[in-house]
Amino acid sequence: MSAPTYDFVLPLFKVHWNTRAVLEGVSAKYQPRKIHVIAPQEQAQHLSELATDWDVPQLTTHPEESFFQLAGLSKVQICAELQLEKSLYQPGWFYQQLLKLGAAEGIQSLSEWYLVWDADLLPVNSWPIVQERNSEISYWFALLQHNQYGNNIIVDKWATWIKKVLGVEPLIDEEGTFVPHHLWFKKEHLRSFQQRLQDYYKSTDHWTKIMMHSANEFGTFSEFWSYASWTAHHASQDLHYYPYHKYGRTTERFFDDGTGLFSAAFRKKYLLDADDGSFYPSYRQVIDFVEEVYADIPLPSSLSFESSSRHLQKGRENMHIEELRSRWTPAKITTAKVI
Repeated sequence: MSAPTYDFVLPLFKVHWNTRAVLEGVSAKYQPRKIHVIAPQEQAQHLSELATDWDVPQLTTHPEESFFQLAGLSKVQICAELQLEKSLYQPGWFYQQLLKLGAAEGIQSLSEWYLVWDADLLPVNSWPIVQERNSEISYWFALLQHNQYGNNIIVDKWATWIKKVLGVEPLIDEEGTFVPHHLWFKKEHLRSFQQRLQDYYKSTDHWTKIMMHSANEFGTFSEFWSYASWTAHHASQDLHYYPYHKYGRTTERFFDDGTGLFSAAFRKKYLLDADDGSFYPSYRQVIDFVEEVYADIPLPSSLSFESSSRHLQKGRENMHIEELRSRWTPAKITTAKVI
């Protein structure tokens, strides 16, 4: 296969202890042309300074506050459109979704196909993302979240948004969801997606403002599921994914902002002090640790290090199986059904 012509895009709220491992992981595993991190300006600068000693030669950072400046819009202006008094999610959570859908507007020369990758998703025994057959290249992602777990009220709202705003049926899989923590986007399909928003609301406003207006009406939206459903309806030949049983059955998701069970065990193993602000283990160090811990069972395909304390406040009824089965989940419910 020829040299990669695709880029990675990672929205990042804050540099965490696992950021180095994730960035080095996607660089080593997939060797993209560029890795673009979009973060608050202070964090973007901090990451640029830290990463001079990391093995991520393709890294470029972008401040999120002025990301849509070519459209004459700031983060403050876009988020001001959101008028949700009571919501599980903060304006920044919605804005981060817009960064994924609108990456091409703020990154010059972004590849036609680009892979959005959640900044807390560590590839371990992970999946091929590009396949070539008879000179035809296809782009693949993996379903990593089971559809029988999670908050059904939120999921129903996402589905309603897709049906009404996009005018298509939500894409359904028998086992996995299309909230896979990473997804290929094609700029061609994003343009038609954004045009549909303007058509539905009969508005010439920038699509980012329309998206925020839609959240006021529907309560929420899902960028991954919406885009996957749109593409499945209008260009199914451009949607390729591995079913949940291939890679989702071994992935794990758990809270760890540097004070969790995984990072504590890592520090204990390597006799490291509590985090003093300089704890950024390399991908190789983290993988060596994972391979030792999981020596008696198959390696996970990936690990998601959730950093929001919201994940510690979930009731069992709203937890994902990927959380329930993880050895790193606080107060683990050992009676959970593991699939």
